[in-house]
Amino acid sequence: MEQSGALKTTLSRDTFERLRALIRKHAGIDFSEEKRYLLESRARPRLLACGVSSFEAYVRHLQRSATADELTHLLNAVTINETSFFRHPAQFEALGETFLPELIQQRRAEGTQEVRLWSAACSAGDEAYSLAILVQERLKPRFPHAAFHIVGTDINTEVLEEARAGRYRKRAIRNVPAAYLHKYFRRMNDTFLLDASVRDRVRFRALNLTDAHAMRRMRNFDVIMCANVLIYFDQKRKKQVLQSMYRSLRPGGYLFVGGSEALGEAAARFESVQEEGARAFRRPRAPSSPSAT
Repeated sequence: MEQSGALKTTLSRDTFERLRALIRKHAGIDFSEEKRYLLESRARPRLLACGVSSFEAYVRHLQRSATADELTHLLNAVTINETSFFRHPAQFEALGETFLPELIQQRRAEGTQEVRLWSAACSAGDEAYSLAILVQERLKPRFPHAAFHIVGTDINTEVLEEARAGRYRKRAIRNVPAAYLHKYFRRMNDTFLLDASVRDRVRFRALNLTDAHAMRRMRNFDVIMCANVLIYFDQKRKKQVLQSMYRSLRPGGYLFVGGSEALGEAAARFESVQEEGARAFRRPRAPSSPSAT
């Protein structure tokens, strides 16, 4: 009876606002009124899982202090995880040919071989593993002594488990060059398993980009990939996340976002850089110390 009621109930405007506020508070994601139907469809299975028959009862259930685990389940349900390997080819081409070689040389001049790459809101790992393939194919042969560290983070704990498994449907690998597909993926019925040599290059961890305390632990990165993520935050949280990412980058490091994303005043501290169809935002290098006289 409870299940039947949960299937028929709808999300009223008042309850939508309460649910929307909870999600915005804990994840920074802002569902507009036009997306009420999307939130309703994504949250509805959680009513069944919790044994409640209305969204109103579900919100009360969420607000109890003993249901912190259910908040995690809800955030897993509503976060958007549309991604694929090499989703923005121009970015990866520019990374392999221009940005990363420049950064490797810069780090070498500073006395280190370490290069740190971060795929923020990495979903099922497609982007992080694309970076790993790029490193293995294009950069390690040219810079054999460089030490690359790649991390992928996401607020959705379920997709992180998928990322660690490294198993993908055909749609996710549609942009993978044929040579890489043959070399790094093994077909298993209707899925493709990524080779361990690539999976072992990436470490995954849970992270809420709007958690300022947790973001303080993300430091000394040369590249941050954050495509099509900031569009889901309101202006206040977008500015907060960008400030955190600015601090996460080493001087001279790059932030990549989606090709059509406008950051506006929130990106005022960055330098905008355009390279062969790929746009990035660079944390300015520290000014050189004046020569001693």
